[in-house]
Amino acid sequence: MGESGGDVREQREEISLLSEELMQLSVKGLKVVPDEKPTLICTIWTGKLYNPESFKAQMRSVWKTKKKFEIQLAGHNLYLIMFESEEDLELIMEGRPWLFRKSLILFDRLTHSVKRSKICLNSSPVWLKIGPCLPEFDKKDLLHAIGVTFGGVIRSEISGEWCRLKINLNVQKPLRRGIFVSSDNRNQWWISFKYEKLPLFCFGCGRLGHGLRNVVS
Repeated sequence: MGESGGDVREQREEISLLSEELMQLSVKGLKVVPDEKPTLICTIWTGKLYNPESFKAQMRSVWKTKKKFEIQLAGHNLYLIMFESEEDLELIMEGRPWLFRKSLILFDRLTHSVKRSKICLNSSPVWLKIGPCLPEFDKKDLLHAIGVTFGGVIRSEISGEWCRLKINLNVQKPLRRGIFVSSDNRNQWWISFKYEKLPLFCFGCGRLGHGLRNVVS
């Protein structure tokens, strides 16, 4: 009977180990698959640790959607957000940039299954305030020229001598403080950028996602 009991224990251990191995193999092979509902995939541009439940709770309190939405953890610092309506999804995308604890949330529309290794979330629309603009420049032309250096203009607004420009900001690049412009290829003027709803960034290197004290020399 003792030998029989030993055999049973060994079988249980083998079964337990096999279950763990199967789980690990299953996890490695998973793809991020969109829901039938309108779905966003998002991540938080930060190196700090945080509680995913606190992120979910804050978004539920901040986003004023007409219908309910669901947030699911899809991996480390990776979430799927499923909406009941396309209108609510568009509302959240239009309201960008969104912040969580002073860190930028990056979004993209998920329309087909994709491997986690292929997911690339590295940009977000942000507003720049530019001005006061000198009378030497046509404001529309100036906004277009500045927008081109960011990859294009999403939206622009002109109010007196001040202008606002919505561009797609690459979070992997340092923040630009401004740009030199010229009207006659001789005289140059410096135009500074003021970023609205600016997330946590480093004054030392200009990069998003960390403060100066987090920089390692």
